[in-house]
Amino acid sequence: MKKRNQPKPDVPTDASVDEVAGVPTRRDLNDELDAAVRASKVTSSIALLAFVEVGQLRDINDVYGPDTGDELLRLAASRLQTIDLPDTKVLRYEGAVLAVVLPNIPNAQAAEETARFLVELMTKPFVLGSDQVSVSSNVGAAVSTDNYETLDDMVYDAFQALGQAHNAGQGAWVVHDETKRARHSTRIDERRLHLALENNEFLLHYQPIIALATGELVGVEALIRWTQPGATNVGVLFPHDFLPLLEKSGLIVQVGQWVAEESCRQLAEWSKVYPTQRKLFVGCNIGARQLTDATFRDGILHAVDNAGLEPSRLCLDLTEEALRFNRYQRETAWASLRSLKDAGVKLGLDDFGTGMASLSHLRDFRLDVLRFHRVFVSGLGIAREDEIIIRHTTAMAHELGCVTVAEGVETEKQAAILPSLGVDLAQGFHYGRPLTAAQVSERLRPSDAPLPEDPWDSSHVLDT
Repeated sequence: MKKRNQPKPDVPTDASVDEVAGVPTRRDLNDELDAAVRASKVTSSIALLAFVEVGQLRDINDVYGPDTGDELLRLAASRLQTIDLPDTKVLRYEGAVLAVVLPNIPNAQAAEETARFLVELMTKPFVLGSDQVSVSSNVGAAVSTDNYETLDDMVYDAFQALGQAHNAGQGAWVVHDETKRARHSTRIDERRLHLALENNEFLLHYQPIIALATGELVGVEALIRWTQPGATNVGVLFPHDFLPLLEKSGLIVQVGQWVAEESCRQLAEWSKVYPTQRKLFVGCNIGARQLTDATFRDGILHAVDNAGLEPSRLCLDLTEEALRFNRYQRETAWASLRSLKDAGVKLGLDDFGTGMASLSHLRDFRLDVLRFHRVFVSGLGIAREDEIIIRHTTAMAHELGCVTVAEGVETEKQAAILPSLGVDLAQGFHYGRPLTAAQVSERLRPSDAPLPEDPWDSSHVLDT
């Protein structure tokens, strides 16, 4: 690989510890990165360089003043230093950007998971004076490979990845992998995505959703993946590799309709093959472009009707970002959602508790499901505040006729605490990673055990 001739940023000449963030400055970055790369080669693993952009810093400075903005950076750096991976180094790169150097990452997939973890780690509110302030961070990263001739190239790629994540929207992450780029390049354009849809290259994986009271599988969340058979050796691509372009090009409308149709079809097939087993529900993520499209309502109803599925077995999971409309768009989206709800389709709010307007959305859209963001779940057994938030929000949700779902459950301790907080359902790696349709079928094989009560239709959920 040829060395890029990019201009090098000015390197501070003052002390190597940043006065604001309290961590080393970027003048030490190459040394830390070199040590991480060398250590990783010894263990046949890879090193990861991640740039973490602390979101809304300018807004914090404008509202609270620069001293509070400085405190936010210090707290962000301190939080990153709590990462429980040996020899992790945190530095301040520039402005609102912190650098994290991690050696001994097992593989590229683990690098992706680490980048996602960094985004989620920064989602938990920061205590600034008497206020709790939530910010949305972006992460751009690069992994060490033999293709890099210099560390400057790795730094450059990580910073470029941060720019891509920033452009993709709040909370996005991008990991630049030179070996992956060498296999499939970056030629993912609108035409290629059209071909992917035409050639049936998209597929769905299903993450199990468990009833906490019984431990039974009661539903799944549909998660899109992209395979490229015959074109490359990449294998499966995850949503952050292609979802931003789907949104930007408007193809998300067509792909989202395919997700709804395939989810409903698969759900109906499971019910047909296993008629004595519980009828699962499926959650499908819905984006802003879909909600404001004129064909959205009819497309969802077609997907349900064509599969012969009860509408109540489909839940449309909405994010707060998707619900940020101008006045005209809001009226259009609300009309569609209201019609779908009247037809029996369930409405859920994803990542509840992390947005500024979550409660107003709960009121305005008459939601059926609240999905707690994993940032609250990760604090169970550690932070008393997270338990209080989940317990009281769950009680409120039940009063409003909503089912609650805990996302990102990864430990036995978290799973054990959730029932005592009143939470109905849960999903996460503790219960299983996303499965293929065939793997879900294996879990649905009938047994002699009687069917437990269905929490989806439990008595505290109002018939809305």
